Amino acid sequence: MRTGKRRTPASRLRGPIIAIVVLLVLAGAAYGFLWLRKPKGLAALPNPAIATPGGFLAYIGSGNTITVGLQVRNVANVPVTLAQARIVPPSGLAKVIVTQVPTGEDNSGFALAGTLPASAPVRLGTDVSDRNAIILARFTVNCSQLPASGVPGGEQIFVTVQVDQQQREEELTPPAVGTVPWLTATARRLCTDPLPATSGQPQLPPLPG
Repeated sequence: MRTGKRRTPASRLRGPIIAIVVLLVLAGAAYGFLWLRKPKGLAALPNPAIATPGGFLAYIGSGNTITVGLQVRNVANVPVTLAQARIVPPSGLAKVIVTQVPTGEDNSGFALAGTLPASAPVRLGTDVSDRNAIILARFTVNCSQLPASGVPGGEQIFVTVQVDQQQREEELTPPAVGTVPWLTATARRLCTDPLPATSGQPQLPPLPG
């Protein structure tokens, strides 16, 4: 009588191995599909990705000028770049310069009354030590053209956020003194008291996290 062929151990393992390989291929394909559909770059960021935690510094200078410093913060869970800032001032104010600087040791001795640095991108991380930056702006003031009391100043702040090579512009909420927007409030202070309250130059210290 002919005896049946015996299956070798290798042939018995071939089926399970093929099944495992097929499962791995399917799992890899599913992961790749999900990875391709996952938002990337700017699409993965909250909107806005940069926010104003509140408060600002101001200096009334000579020549009918005001200088302000506003802290901004990265609220995304990935690093972003603050490429530039843009401020729409109220009537009566003319822009001299708008720029941005990192917080910390880089500007611990910076004077609002001094020469402001040129605009350059600032990288904002996700740690307390590197997620903040300061927008600096200087304006000349024409007191006769300032908005009347109770009239909206039309002030706006915009920042350009960059991730990799992608950019988008976001609008921030301007700070206020009571109900008066920050630039109008500072300009009115200049027009009622044109000389600085002190002879010293106020510094722009590292702001808290």
